[in-house]
Amino acid sequence: MDMYFDDVQIRLIILYTLKSFKTTMSEENFQDVLVFSGILDYFTLMDFVLDMEKMGLINSVTVDGKKCYDITNKGEELVALFNDRIPLTVREDIFDTGEQTLKNINREHEIVTDIVAVDVRKFLAKCGIYEMGTPLLELNIFAGSRENAEEIVNRFKKDAAALYKTILEQIVEG
Repeated sequence: MDMYFDDVQIRLIILYTLKSFKTTMSEENFQDVLVFSGILDYFTLMDFVLDMEKMGLINSVTVDGKKCYDITNKGEELVALFNDRIPLTVREDIFDTGEQTLKNINREHEIVTDIVAVDVRKFLAKCGIYEMGTPLLELNIFAGSRENAEEIVNRFKKDAAALYKTILEQIVEG
């Protein structure tokens, strides 16, 4: 690694990466974009990711059994205000590597669902439709019980295209 980054820059680099990637990032995606390109080492990256999750700058979700990360609104606001603190060459490397990584993932339409515990008895159904890593539709639905959340997730998986079409028609046609 040729460059030295202070703690603020490291946080901004991680947030910028999440924002540029435009979809939930797995640890492998982070490694592809930041570690293998020589911007950050793995241990620094993961140490900061865990710290930033506690700070409310990023969220973690489990997708297909893998821990993945999303940027929060607070994280987006922060990186929008201060992304000029990241050297331009680093921003360009992140964007280029992220774009290549997204292409290599080789996905056309991807349906992602997850059940998230709000507390011990309340659950949220997270559902999304993505095309080439770009979100077409993302829904967070308060489901109440775990059973309701499972029902929502299963129905979404089964009828995602029809639900997307219905929602789009309602929004566009009003």
